Amino acid sequence: MRIAIHQPHYFPWLGYLDKMAKVDQFVLMDDVQLTDKSNMFRNKFLSKSGNEKYLTVCFKKQGYMGKPFKEVELNPQVNWQQDHMNFIRDNYLKAPFFDEIWDEIGVIFEKHYNFLCNVAIDSLSIMKNLYGIHTRLISQSELDYDHNAKKNDLVLSLCHTMGANEYLSGNGARKYMDLQPYVDSGIRVEFQQFTYPQYKQINSSEFVPNLCSLDLLFNYGIEKSKKIFWDNVTSTLEFN
Repeated sequence: MRIAIHQPHYFPWLGYLDKMAKVDQFVLMDDVQLTDKSNMFRNKFLSKSGNEKYLTVCFKKQGYMGKPFKEVELNPQVNWQQDHMNFIRDNYLKAPFFDEIWDEIGVIFEKHYNFLCNVAIDSLSIMKNLYGIHTRLISQSELDYDHNAKKNDLVLSLCHTMGANEYLSGNGARKYMDLQPYVDSGIRVEFQQFTYPQYKQINSSEFVPNLCSLDLLFNYGIEKSKKIFWDNVTSTLEFN
């Protein structure tokens, strides 16, 4: 069984979804600390002037580093849902498939949330479905793993718990990942190969990569976006 492991991201980029699509099961790390400047609580969109803009889900900062991600509370003093809704409508309203996609994602800006993690998981689940990904999602907090394990040992413990014999890692982990314990456990490790597919964007004459995966959907719609996405997945499939 192939697995990948990652923190939940808010409306994740295509590279995140690419990793998800290439495995049988995908573990969402909700028992780890929130990482500053990560996409666990924000992501990049494109303004109608062609500039990149982070939309951030505001959370309570006091004591958040001492909590697992699943327990980080939203900041009720900031109406991030209204802010994000206004930005997306203002900057993507003229996109060819705005109405089709808004019908699918509008719930994120209407549903009542108390915890940041739930926002991230709901948003990535919508993206998973829109891109036709059938990989099973499972939360770290649902698993019986070694809670004292950290970093490399934590990932290895989750692989053992899941009964994995293949693990797909992000390419950035090559620099620090200790592969020998995986070899000793009979787990094959591969590193994700991902090249961002280029497409025409209504808000820019030159292609801007690494945006939230909604950008492709607004520009091309569900069916064409799925084709672009899956053509790219199969062209860089690590496991053959």
